[in-house]
Amino acid sequence: MIYIFLGLVFYTSLLLIGTFASRMANTNLVSAIVSLFSAIIPTLVAIPLLNKATIENQRIGVMAAIIAGLIVGLFTLVLNKSLAVNKVGIVIPIIFGGSIFLSTILSYFIFKEKVSLMHGIGLGFLGIGILIITYVKFVEK
Repeated sequence: MIYIFLGLVFYTSLLLIGTFASRMANTNLVSAIVSLFSAIIPTLVAIPLLNKATIENQRIGVMAAIIAGLIVGLFTLVLNKSLAVNKVGIVIPIIFGGSIFLSTILSYFIFKEKVSLMHGIGLGFLGIGILIITYVKFVEK
């Protein structure tokens, strides 16, 4: 559970500092710097674990990780551009609330994870909230 809360703190810090950076510098440059520095710590942790047998035995996982890394790079570019031109209070709820909504629904079908009644109710509220925020964003223009 501690990792969940640490993740929350680190991610919130990343979003706020990343927003500041994206508004003060070119968003592509910010994305490149964030991606470069975010790769350093995991790489230092993973290097001692790497050997030929590890990679061969985990080939599918390694390939999926490579694809996920490419997606993270694209996401970083899009997120930084979104934060540079929109309000944080609009971008974050739509992107991250939407990702919670979509990933929960898709995990039900892909990984056969169960969604309890309470989770379903929460997802319903989340979906309604995303729709309201999106509606207000378009009405304010």
